[in-house]
Amino acid sequence: MECAMKHRRRSCVRSSAPPEEEEEEEKDSKHFMKAILPSPFHSKQIRIPDEFITRFGNELSNVAKITVPDGRQWNMELKKCGRDVFLCNKWQEFAEYYSISYGCYLDFKYEGNSEFNVVIYDTTSLEISYPSKTPSTNGESNTKDTAFECNPKNPSFRSKYMKAARGPYVYVPFEFAAEYLKLKVPFMLQNPQGKQWKVSCIMNNKRSSTMRIIKGLPIFARENNLLRRCFYVFELIKTKPVVVLRVTPSPTLRQKNSVPSSAEEEVRESKHFKKAILPSPIHAKQMKIPDNFITIFGNELNNVAKVTVPDGRVWDIELKKCGENVFFCNKWQQFAEFYSIEYGCYLSFKYEGNSMFSVIIVDATSVEIVYPPFKTNGEPKRKCGRPRKKSRVEMNDADDLASAEDQGSKNPSFTSTIRHQRMYIHADFAKKYLKPDVAVKVQNCNGEQWEIDCVPNDYRSSAMRMGRGFTEFLRDNNLSDGDECKVELIKEMPVVLKLLSVSPAS
Repeated sequence: MECAMKHRRRSCVRSSAPPEEEEEEEKDSKHFMKAILPSPFHSKQIRIPDEFITRFGNELSNVAKITVPDGRQWNMELKKCGRDVFLCNKWQEFAEYYSISYGCYLDFKYEGNSEFNVVIYDTTSLEISYPSKTPSTNGESNTKDTAFECNPKNPSFRSKYMKAARGPYVYVPFEFAAEYLKLKVPFMLQNPQGKQWKVSCIMNNKRSSTMRIIKGLPIFARENNLLRRCFYVFELIKTKPVVVLRVTPSPTLRQKNSVPSSAEEEVRESKHFKKAILPSPIHAKQMKIPDNFITIFGNELNNVAKVTVPDGRVWDIELKKCGENVFFCNKWQQFAEFYSIEYGCYLSFKYEGNSMFSVIIVDATSVEIVYPPFKTNGEPKRKCGRPRKKSRVEMNDADDLASAEDQGSKNPSFTSTIRHQRMYIHADFAKKYLKPDVAVKVQNCNGEQWEIDCVPNDYRSSAMRMGRGFTEFLRDNNLSDGDECKVELIKEMPVVLKLLSVSPAS
């Protein structure tokens, strides 16, 4: 597969850092995050983020090797469609095996040579409990579990038995739920001995067809000794007059009577949790740790957590308890501002024990950020100044002249600072000259143009931001977060905006 890195167009700004140094910094950031959306598309393949392909596309072959924390390795085809690259082929089998459905997240780390490690998060934002491997005859672990060698012939799904404050539940994937189940209409769960129990489903949320089995489940679970957070196979064996699902333990499960406290051991192996940064002022000052993580590890935590970032910095952040909730606070705001953590970012935490965490920061492009340089020799570990830009930009002589001439223009203009690869357009300018979801042309000082969609920033104001196509414009013109841009309207029908000048980020 040819995924060669796209050649950059000639730019009206240039980097003061050597290209090889800038590329090396990007190569150090090897994670990307994928959110599973309520779409049948995600059940068959997932798209790798553009920014990751820009950094590593020229290294990828036709097949990727995916290694999961349970030790299994999955070989998946890498398919290229235009500029997009997808994980496909065995992706559907992989997703079904780990019950990956709407609301789950996956954190991929690139290890080189088309090899990836992945951490899987469920809808509670906690790393899943992976099924244990089945030993082979030579004492080594099989790469493929017997669960797939013994797949039922009827429609089925695998899901975990979960417990929450409001009672136990089982998630039903949206494809299965939409085709075979009806909201609040009773159906039967049958154990391997043929005995049946009446249950029913509710919607998991308003945004998808995913359901949860709740009503009647506590009795079924109690009388069949279901293990918390363990996988079971739900097989459709009858549709009329009522739906009947036969429930059997996944072949990977260690039974409760053979290994004491096996469910608890599997839970404690899952030490990752992820946080999505939402458009809320609360996230600027503190961040809530997921309830399920606190249930497992809360009694180990002190009043202060040490959070280590890949750049080598270590942050002491206070842990505050409010009722049953626990928050990162105190230095959280300083931490968030230092790494420009805002709406659209993700953080992947790994608990290292003794109130120590490591964290990976992913920006709004779903790719790990480029961390600011940091030297530990002779410098205190927690002395955290403002990060230095990975590349500064400066105008050449011709650009300076053009900027001076353009600044004298009487055309409408606005100034905006790039944040998280986004450019916001002032409400007054947007309301007068732009239309929501209508593409505009943005031109650099060399006359080259890019087509970019302008979308509403939110429903509360007339402000807009540049959407689809803007990432490519930034990349091709070597612009980055913190750069202040002056933009002028040079044509109204159709709209053409010109980048007049760039003030480099300090």
